[in-house]
Amino acid sequence: MNRHPFARPRALLIASSVAFVGLLLVACGETEAPVRVVATASVVTTTATPTAAAPAATPTAAAATSCAAYAKAADPFLLRVVDKQRALPSDFTAPDRQLVDDQWAVPGFPGQSMRAIAVEPMVQMLSAAQAQGVRIRIKSSYRSYSEQATTFQFWVNQLGEAQARRESATPGNSEHQLGTTADVISANSGTGWELVEQFGALPEGKWVAAHAHEFGFAISYPPDGEAITGYVWEPWHVRYIGKPCAAEWQSSGLTLVRFLERLASAR
Repeated sequence: MNRHPFARPRALLIASSVAFVGLLLVACGETEAPVRVVATASVVTTTATPTAAAPAATPTAAAATSCAAYAKAADPFLLRVVDKQRALPSDFTAPDRQLVDDQWAVPGFPGQSMRAIAVEPMVQMLSAAQAQGVRIRIKSSYRSYSEQATTFQFWVNQLGEAQARRESATPGNSEHQLGTTADVISANSGTGWELVEQFGALPEGKWVAAHAHEFGFAISYPPDGEAITGYVWEPWHVRYIGKPCAAEWQSSGLTLVRFLERLASAR
């Protein structure tokens, strides 16, 4: 699938939009200031006051060896289908979020956060990639409903609604709101930390495609999957679904949404 003509400018717009979104949310009082921050070697833990929050994943789920067992023990939001037709509530806030150490964030994009269950696997994945000479960083992770609303409107203004809907989710329909999703990207081969399909052809993008499942992550929007997902190929977009289910997803050959639908029907 060919990237649309806005591919290169889009990266510059992303930086502007993220800054704009942050300023707007602060101005509107919609950011969630952590009550407590405790630093560790790779993770900074934050405590916030969530609304309509999902329950935390249980130790039983983490210890499960099969996807079926993992799915039964995991909280209902960890493997929930979130797509263009099935949305999260506007007041849903991902619980137990932690700030990922800024060393794993794209320069200029600090303060990335994910649910606790996904943070350590994410750090392990980025560390493993780095140990193999593959430098990958997080550019975007958790987004609230209100932040996604502002982000989507920005892209409507820039690209028109039809193209924006191919590249950005409407509020409530974004996997980023779950707190278990992140956009990971590289600066190599001229991408300059830009979210472009070219990433998928780079060694870094190929590494993510080959190894993300080993750490519990799945790529939500594959090449040639737009007819199913409704979105263009996003080789940078990974969602944590746990190691047992990620391994099964990888071997299934299914798009993530179809895999999660099949999993839900079996429960």
